[in-house]
Amino acid sequence: MLDVLRRNAGSWAIKIILSFIALTFIWWGVGTYSERDRNVAATVGDETITLNELAEAVSGLEKTYREVYGPAFTPEMAKALDLKKQAMDSLVQRKILLAEADRMGLTASDAEVQREIAAIPAFQQDGQFREDLYRSVLSYNRVSTAEFEASKRVEITLRKVEGLLAAGALVPETEAKELFRVASRKIRLLVVTADPERARTGAPDEGEIAAKYELAKETFRLPARVKLVVAVFSPERFGREIQPPEAEIKAFHEANPDRFRSEEQRLVSRIVLPFGAKNRDAVRMKTGELLAKASKGKAEFDALAKRYARGKSGEAWLTRKDAGEALSGPLFQAAVDTVVGPVELPGGFVLARVNRIKFPETIPFAQVRDRVVEQIRREKGKDQAVVKAYEAHPKAHEAKSVKGTAAAFGIPVVETGWVGAEGAPGVPAAVAQDALLLPSGEVGPVKTVGDTHYLFQVTAKEDSRVPPLSDVREKIVAAVVREKKAAAARAALQQVLAASKTAVELEANAKKAGLSASLTGWFAPLSDAIPEALAGAGDLRKDLSSLSAKAPVIRTVYAGRGGAPLAVAFSAEQLPDDAEWARKKAGLLKGLAEQKKNAMVEAFLSDRRKTTKVEIQPEALK
Repeated sequence: MLDVLRRNAGSWAIKIILSFIALTFIWWGVGTYSERDRNVAATVGDETITLNELAEAVSGLEKTYREVYGPAFTPEMAKALDLKKQAMDSLVQRKILLAEADRMGLTASDAEVQREIAAIPAFQQDGQFREDLYRSVLSYNRVSTAEFEASKRVEITLRKVEGLLAAGALVPETEAKELFRVASRKIRLLVVTADPERARTGAPDEGEIAAKYELAKETFRLPARVKLVVAVFSPERFGREIQPPEAEIKAFHEANPDRFRSEEQRLVSRIVLPFGAKNRDAVRMKTGELLAKASKGKAEFDALAKRYARGKSGEAWLTRKDAGEALSGPLFQAAVDTVVGPVELPGGFVLARVNRIKFPETIPFAQVRDRVVEQIRREKGKDQAVVKAYEAHPKAHEAKSVKGTAAAFGIPVVETGWVGAEGAPGVPAAVAQDALLLPSGEVGPVKTVGDTHYLFQVTAKEDSRVPPLSDVREKIVAAVVREKKAAAARAALQQVLAASKTAVELEANAKKAGLSASLTGWFAPLSDAIPEALAGAGDLRKDLSSLSAKAPVIRTVYAGRGGAPLAVAFSAEQLPDDAEWARKKAGLLKGLAEQKKNAMVEAFLSDRRKTTKVEIQPEALK
């Protein structure tokens, strides 16, 4: 369903995604779970939430987030969002609200459900509800009309009970106007910066240098490192000379048919509607409107393809790679005579029809003989590599020489320079890390990385160490100088700040002290981005709302870009006029009322949870 609704992304589309999908999968769920699975995830009063309900709710949430955020929705984000807890909270709230609706005698009539569905743009053409489009969209997404209508009935019922619970969610106009004034107020700041590089300080003495070294010496610690002799036993080296007889080649082909199969292909017709930066949403909607017509049959699809073709059109056999990542997923899941899409590709939206399918077949021996030979060589090379590596190891250990032993096996060696835990070219990190555990001169155990086996010997070793002051003196001196300059710059700025009560005084005193001063542009401290001049002062925003003509100077020194200390003072402000308030009043009142409504519903739910017995199985949230 998300694929179909994607074409309607716009100001209303996210609402459809969140209401249709989230309600379908979270507030209601698909199917009668108590009949399918009696494993209970939670109980809310006398009602139960099954593990299947929870799983469907989590899946629905994940699909919703993936649709909204696209590639930005990563496994790390999913973990941080704790989708299972979100889904469980929503399911518990649903049970509580539906119980309250039942107590109030609230439900949704058939007429209300019909009106709700008819108003969804995804089911309309030229502004009119189309039942065939409605059924086509639901069928494509494997949702029955009964399931969808039941979900809308629950959605309407929930909306009704929420409306009654928050019937008094009105915000006085005077309160709204004051909030608007505070939120829309713009200010301009004087920013004074003390550049540490311009601060004058004496050269650090030996005591300061020694003290800094003691504090910072661990930051200069050098990691352990080794020099190695490495012999590589790889399948390629041992397999290259193998010449299998013809009978063996044929037998290998017959015994491993799955290794030599053709790729699945689909004979596909496409309708492509290109878009630009300005008409993307309109083209998406247009492509979606074509879906119902294109799904009627091949003749109808071909007629539309010809009508919208730009250049050569027609059928083409596609592999998954040919189709591309975005199209291959839905295309290779579809049955013959099925239309998939709209799918967004770079510069266009696509509808694709599957006309025929070529399933994978075993490729005749004559066509893949060389591939068979290479695989035999690799398989035998793998066997030889492991046998020879473990045969060489005790000999090298006894002789205390990997180099001499490897020569006897015809294996060239790599003699490395200094290697750390990260490894080096020809020396995987896993080999280097094992080598760091050994003393100099020791032959290590065979280390296997993939199908390759490494025999190695430590020829030299340096343990982790802290370098003496003499080795890092230059860096220590530079660090002490930086610290002294930073402290001097901060002290100079604090002195100027202490002597200033207004922005005018602060600017004058800054110039006398040789500090730089500049004005920011106008910005709203509660909502706009912090001006570039204040970049780096991360803890500054919370203090800006207190600045005014009566309290113009903040007595705090902040760390600005690059650690340079800075101070700010109020210079001027711009307040919104009555005309701007008149333009935005209706929207603001509506938004504040919605916030208040949500707060009232949340308060009701919080209160009900205190008196409703809710038991959640801990295992269900793992």
